[in-house]
Amino acid sequence: MKSTIVSKILALPLVLGSLAYAGIAHAQCDCLPVALSESTLNNIPPGTEIRDILNGANRNNFGWLTWNGDKSDTALVASLAPGGNVDLYVNPENPGQNTIEVGDWVESKPGAADTKAVRQALNTLETMVVTVPVWDVSQKIGKNTYYHISGFANVQITGYRLGGHHNRISALFIDYTVCGGFGS
Repeated sequence: MKSTIVSKILALPLVLGSLAYAGIAHAQCDCLPVALSESTLNNIPPGTEIRDILNGANRNNFGWLTWNGDKSDTALVASLAPGGNVDLYVNPENPGQNTIEVGDWVESKPGAADTKAVRQALNTLETMVVTVPVWDVSQKIGKNTYYHISGFANVQITGYRLGGHHNRISALFIDYTVCGGFGS
């Protein structure tokens, strides 16, 4: 009897993993608030360095995101920490939905956010592979810009330049990934 219980416990991760891969459920990704344009990834094979992933849709919008509408640099730095805080995400179209998924909209944070704390966060992120949302279209409503999420990508930041007229973040494109809630 004891060996039967042990074998069932050992098999549990395989069953749960099979459910996740079958499309039943996916865990929330540790997604970071950098919007990567789908057009930037067109015909780019994995392993390619992208010169600028910080490519927002509108003037004075560089592609930083806010998970819950807090546009402060302090909130951005907290979201850029390893592991991020995407669990704070609030869907602007459905405030009761807090898991970011393909098809959702995410609000942008305007400006380049060139602070010592942002630079320190980016320095830390240069040592790891991170997940970022990929967007296909944007819309401007009043003073706010929103990005429509079409997917997610794993990247490794290879460098950045903030301040002045040529703000950019360079990254190595690793691959696409799956994030989100049920049925993603």
